[in-house]
Amino acid sequence: MSKTSIQHLRDQFSRFGELRPQSRDQWKGEIPLPDVLVDFYERIGPWGATHHQSVGPVGITLSETNISFLPLHRLWNLQAGYRWDASDGQRVPQWQENWLVIADQNADPFILDTETGRILYAMHGTGAWDPYEVAPDLYTLAAALAAVGVVFLEADEDLRDDDWAVKPEHRLRAMRELAAVLGDAQDAENFLAVLEL
Repeated sequence: MSKTSIQHLRDQFSRFGELRPQSRDQWKGEIPLPDVLVDFYERIGPWGATHHQSVGPVGITLSETNISFLPLHRLWNLQAGYRWDASDGQRVPQWQENWLVIADQNADPFILDTETGRILYAMHGTGAWDPYEVAPDLYTLAAALAAVGVVFLEADEDLRDDDWAVKPEHRLRAMRELAAVLGDAQDAENFLAVLEL
């Protein structure tokens, strides 16, 4: 991304919580940290608030999208329940070695394919992991999610109707913002479908 685009993305992300540059040495994983994540955490650096000193920063959640990005030192722990079984620590055989969860939406993972750089998405609780591509790369995903998050944030209490559905005018605005990021209205519609909007 260009310097201007990175700054714009930082400005958007900062509306959801504290950002802080985080270096590669904060990674606690058993696999090498992919270069794209090194760059993302150094340049964007989701950090978030500290509610309890024993827990530390909790990361940021992009408004009512319920999509969360953890600080780098907590990212390896996010793999529990995906890469390995959280109850017994056993490796999940179906989970591919080149998959790394980078964010989640109510436990549905956004996955970096470390071989291709593509971002995949999967539903949890279906009995099998069957992820599909939602973005060509991490920065496209981040820009798309931030665009929707900002629309939701600015709508504030007017976002939802009495049935708790996103009001049509806000969904339409999110569509326009997404189309500007993704370059195509159909891609924007598909992305909103992933978010179940």
